[in-house]
Amino acid sequence: MKSEDRSQRTEGRWMRDIVLVVCLCLGSLLSAQTDSPRTRSELLNELSLRKAQVALDLAIEAHERYENEYEDSQRLFDQSIISKKELDSALSHYTQAQQQLEQARITLEETQLGFLDNATHITILEAKKYYDPNGRRMLDLVLKNTSNLNQAESALVATDPNRMLAHQWQNPESIRALLNIENIIVSIVDQGSSIGKPYEQIIPLLPFGKQQKLTFVLLTDVDQVGIRKQFLAKDDIETIYLEKESLQTLPTLAASQFSLEGALGSDIGYDLTLEMLVTSDHSFSTAVTNMPPQINSSFVEGGARITSVRFSEEVSKHALSLRVSIPQKLDVGKIDQKIDFQVWVATTTQLEVVNRLKRQYAPDPIPVHELEKIEAARVDLTLTPKGTGRLEILINNLYMEIKPQQPVDLEADLHNDGTLTLFNIIPDISPPLGWTAQVTPKTIEALAPNEKHKIQIHLQPGPDVGVGEYEARIETHGQSGSDVIEAIEKRIKVRINAETNLMVTLILVGGLVVLILGIVIFGVKLSRR
Repeated sequence: MKSEDRSQRTEGRWMRDIVLVVCLCLGSLLSAQTDSPRTRSELLNELSLRKAQVALDLAIEAHERYENEYEDSQRLFDQSIISKKELDSALSHYTQAQQQLEQARITLEETQLGFLDNATHITILEAKKYYDPNGRRMLDLVLKNTSNLNQAESALVATDPNRMLAHQWQNPESIRALLNIENIIVSIVDQGSSIGKPYEQIIPLLPFGKQQKLTFVLLTDVDQVGIRKQFLAKDDIETIYLEKESLQTLPTLAASQFSLEGALGSDIGYDLTLEMLVTSDHSFSTAVTNMPPQINSSFVEGGARITSVRFSEEVSKHALSLRVSIPQKLDVGKIDQKIDFQVWVATTTQLEVVNRLKRQYAPDPIPVHELEKIEAARVDLTLTPKGTGRLEILINNLYMEIKPQQPVDLEADLHNDGTLTLFNIIPDISPPLGWTAQVTPKTIEALAPNEKHKIQIHLQPGPDVGVGEYEARIETHGQSGSDVIEAIEKRIKVRINAETNLMVTLILVGGLVVLILGIVIFGVKLSRR
């Protein structure tokens, strides 16, 4: 009875194979007559699928063969014809055949599902950067699931409808569902670093044929970025050039330094950045308000002075410098005081409003409530002119001659020729070796700008100081806040001459007179002869 069953199953398998071959031939002929030529990817997918199906057929055939052998062995073992070892060997082969059959089924399914990697695709439809009302750089990104449905169908639809796995994906709706992409991680990168905030956005599900819009804050200004997409087993970065969307009516104006200090007689610069995304040309003028008339200012770009800037689709950014020249002579009331002023980038109409307000309130500053009415790009800056402290020593005579042991007394003026009051001014004198020195007063508490104060200097040579030339150094220093102000030192030269003997001098002079008279008398006598 068992042999008859096996014979019937074998005949049924042969009949099924014959029917399969006939169906394949008929299907191939019909496909050749009705379908368009298949692509290379479709042919490769079909070959891979046929390879997996052949492996499954072999596994089925082996499974049936080892199943029959095991059943025969069991029957022979029951009849005590074969040993237990032979029965166990047949069972082992049958168990391995079962495992190989299951593995072949899994391989076929993996092969079919693996074709989805080539058919699955996400397209970047749009990538636009712009500025929002708060002045932040923004990026709108639109992604679409553009997976290839035809490629997926050719890969997943089984050739034989009687096959074990064919029923799972024969329905087009089921194939579409397989092309839905889940858990897509999107980030904006530049040279490996994330420059979009949030740093990552997750799309839980992007159905086939649908699109999704994501919005990022750009942390830096770039013209092209990398769009990183992580989904399924893919992790790719696509570099794209950003499209500019014109949502601005005014440029964005920013300053690297908002508050600077500058000494009198110096020039300082404020670095300014102007940005505007436009699709057509736009021009703006530059202006400054509430700057004191004594202080000159100008805008510089690329080393040249400018009065206006132009934005276009190609030029969206300007780097300017506001040069401010602080005069040497400035009103005392403005020294060390903060000067608040404004920089404007305005249209022609807005510039007329600025100039009208400057004329209306000159020479006083324009009130804040009037400034708020000007609808132009603006940045508020602060300038603090710093005074300079200078000190000098004024002496009329820097060279003197004295006799041995004779003291030297002279006057000098300490002059504050700066713009700041100096405090705790201490004059100091360094006498020559063997001399003593004294200066009065020893300390001057304060010295206002352009004020002078006299000091008395006394030098006394020591008893061992001989004839010769000597030099004394006069120095002085004071304080201006935490700064120490020093005057240029002055050097006084003193020459000590030797004392002369009066009697010896008179005798020499008398002898010289007698000699001269003798010569004259002798000459007269010679002439008379």
